[in-house]
Parts: sequence; C-alpha cells; structure tokens
Amino acid sequence: MDYLDDEQAKQEIFRKYKYALKGLRVDLGRADVVEALDQCFDDFESILQTFILWAIYREKEDGKPLQYPSAGLIQALQERWKWHNLNASWSDEILENPRFESPGTTWWKAAEEGLGRDVRGRLIADVVEETHPYVLFRNGLTLRLAIAMEWKWHQIRDYGERETRPETSSLTRMLG
Repeated sequence: MDYLDDEQAKQEIFRKYKYALKGLRVDLGRADVVEALDQCFDDFESILQTFILWAIYREKEDGKPLQYPSAGLIQALQERWKWHNLNASWSDEILENPRFESPGTTWWKAAEEGLGRDVRGRLIADVVEETHPYVLFRNGLTLRLAIAMEWKWHQIRDYGERETRPETSSLTRMLG
C-alpha cells in the first residue's frame, strides 16, 4: 500500500468519526488539532474510538461536557491511546447518538417530521454532504443545506413542488 492509499483510507476513517468529534466539541479547525490528526497513522481508527469512548465516559462521570476536548484529542493521538476497560467496547451504534449526527442527517430526519415521510420521499431525492452540502430535489432543483435549514417547511414544499420544465401547453400556445 502506498502513501496515497494510506491517506485515502485515513480520510475515510476521519469522515466516519468527524461528527462525533464535533459533537464532543473538538475544534477540528485548530492548527494543533489538524497537525495531531495529520501526524497519526498507526491505529488511527482505534485511537479515535478510544477518545470518543473516554470522552463519553468522562462526561457521564463528571456530569458535564469535557472542559478541553481538543486538548484531549491531541493527547490521545500523541500518546496512541488504547481502551483497556473490559466493560466498555466500541460499537458503531455509538455514532447513532443524535449529538454525533451530520447536519445533513439531522435535516433529513427533521424533514420527515416537518413534511411527513411520504411528502419528503416524494419531493427530496438526497442530502449531499460533500464539499458544499445541498439538498437534491426530485424535480432536479438543488438548495444549499444551510439555506434549507433556515427555511420553513412550507417553503421547502413549495420549492420541491416547483415545476422545472416549461409546460408544453403554454409552449404550444406560444408557438401556435
């Protein structure tokens, strides 16, 4: 496996845990956090899992959010933390905590509540969370996720029900 394959695999791992880290209030934009993430290759996934388990445990024990979550992640990465508590082990179900959801997933679930499952399914094809997240409507229109999060549900419905092609009857009238 070459460097590019390693880097690509690491990016996939990071994407999986990114929103859990954000949910724990880790500042992923801080230079020292970015550097620590960049410097860690060995056991990257297990270190992230260990940090997340530890943070959840600490918050439960202390009854409050971590005071310095970014520093905690840096320490975990630099010291190559391993989880030694036999009573707790990693499960991907941990990532299903609403606190650890991506904005797109949160919006998708809210759309079911705000529009109803059938209407959401009829109007919305997907929520794409790549570089510039957006909502893809079945009528072919898109809407930036940030805007969709601000709009009222009736606005989303109107946008999703908008006709995107000219009606043939009006075209016939114009040409006829």
